[in-house]
Amino acid sequence: MKKGFAILLVALLCCGFIPQQKALRQAASKRPISELYAEAIKQTTIHRDTLHAIAIIEAIFQQDSNYAPALSLLARLTKKPKNAAEYSERAYRQDTTNRYYLEGYGKALIAANEYDKAVPIFEKMVCKSTDPDHYRILALLLDNNKRTNEALAVLDSAEVRFGRIPLLGRMRQYYLMKTGKVLAAEAEARKAVAEAPYLADNYIVLAEIYWLTKRDSLAVASLKEAIAIDTLAVEPWVALGDFYQMRGNKAGYLSTMEVVFANKNYPLKEKMEVWRKLSGDIASYRQFYSQYDALIKLLYIHHPESKEVAVLYAQHLIVSGKADEALRLCKQSIDYKSPDVEDFTRVIELENHLNRSDSVQKYTALALAIAPHNTDLLQISAALAQQRGEYDKAIEIYNEVLKYADNDELRSSMWGAIGDVEHNREKKKRCYSAYNKALRYNADNSSVLNNYAYFLSLDGCDLERALTMATRANELSANNATYLDTKAWVLYKLGRYAEAKKVMQQALSLNRSRSPEYPLHYGDILNALGEDFMAKTYWRKALELGADKEEIERRFFPNKKGSKKD
Repeated sequence: MKKGFAILLVALLCCGFIPQQKALRQAASKRPISELYAEAIKQTTIHRDTLHAIAIIEAIFQQDSNYAPALSLLARLTKKPKNAAEYSERAYRQDTTNRYYLEGYGKALIAANEYDKAVPIFEKMVCKSTDPDHYRILALLLDNNKRTNEALAVLDSAEVRFGRIPLLGRMRQYYLMKTGKVLAAEAEARKAVAEAPYLADNYIVLAEIYWLTKRDSLAVASLKEAIAIDTLAVEPWVALGDFYQMRGNKAGYLSTMEVVFANKNYPLKEKMEVWRKLSGDIASYRQFYSQYDALIKLLYIHHPESKEVAVLYAQHLIVSGKADEALRLCKQSIDYKSPDVEDFTRVIELENHLNRSDSVQKYTALALAIAPHNTDLLQISAALAQQRGEYDKAIEIYNEVLKYADNDELRSSMWGAIGDVEHNREKKKRCYSAYNKALRYNADNSSVLNNYAYFLSLDGCDLERALTMATRANELSANNATYLDTKAWVLYKLGRYAEAKKVMQQALSLNRSRSPEYPLHYGDILNALGEDFMAKTYWRKALELGADKEEIERRFFPNKKGSKKD
């Protein structure tokens, strides 16, 4: 096999090309190279048929494996940068005076991340180049190679040859600052301002030098000069915002960003990115709430068509304690647009947050009409049925979710939910059977472990297993008051009162609910330890929180006829 053909075969494989039939190659190989090359160009530029072009190049290489134009074309067609650099180099070696091959080789080296090899190529290129961009690339390559002073010399040469070019001028100023030549950088920036006082960008560059050298008043003055040139331009305002942010002036930054958010020339994507970063700073959110509020309102006013912006605004309203307003906003997506499941989900979440179960049921049903197999929506529907006491319906829906479940975590969750419903129906065997299935799918389902342990403790059976499950649930979810309460109660049932007291104290310290169960359990544990006074104190607290009065009386008067301590 010819060397050229072997190299080409690698290229073809890289391009995902399967060679044409033998007859086609033989027919093409009899045509003149120049004619074949013209056909390859035609296939590439007119028909956009890369595979056909490569087949023609293969025929060219059967006649001359070093045909430079074909090598150069193959470099452009090859997908892998390393191979492209190899073919570009071979084309260049055939004719080192050809500037087209030289430039192709240099760019291929950059694409292949071979920057060191690219430097001498671009150095050769700029000697006779009429393109300022070649100087820019060479300067970047030299700076990347820690040869910043040489990069400055290249930019000086470009200025002598082409005159001042703003982009190259900014690069030069950056390199001057980088090498500690602050005065020279400032002189350059002042010179640019003097030559083109009508360009806001020149004032921005000068301001950057001022703020880097901590001359803040001059920096602000220069930026205001830039703003005065064109008040509708967004770049000077963004630069002013960057300055305030760098100096930790949050109020100044937010005020500046109000102008930026109102500017239609600033991309929406950038605005949303700014807002997301700002809203992540909770302390500033509270301190500068009015300015945050003004920003997000500007975003919504200027981009009412954006669903993403509407979501961000709704989130702001929720944080602001205006859930009803957020709900009205989210409902607009359902009433006036083509709604999707996410639109309904946001409404359902807010209705649930406002404890409106009827509305949750209504919008869940509407969403299921659009996506009847959506497992999240089905779970909400099942939970609502369970809440209404429609246990058969709830189990039916949970079983439907199991049909569409595509992972063991969801299957475990559904069997756990079925177990909870069966417990509501006082079907203990079915409850425990469902919990066992849930744990077979996911042995670390903390919710199931906790509930299973607690119900076993209430039944007073298999308590050692219950303790193992409660302990594991707490390992999986540390500092969970509910899980700690379960473990304490299992320990109490096992007669390990001192341990139960210690765990229950943790549960009480973490509990943020007004459930009477926590003080009730703690009172029982204290009573078992003989701490009668404190036990009665916690029982009274449980009564205040809504515990059953008869249950409390039985604890206070255990010897009263008909009384039975739990």
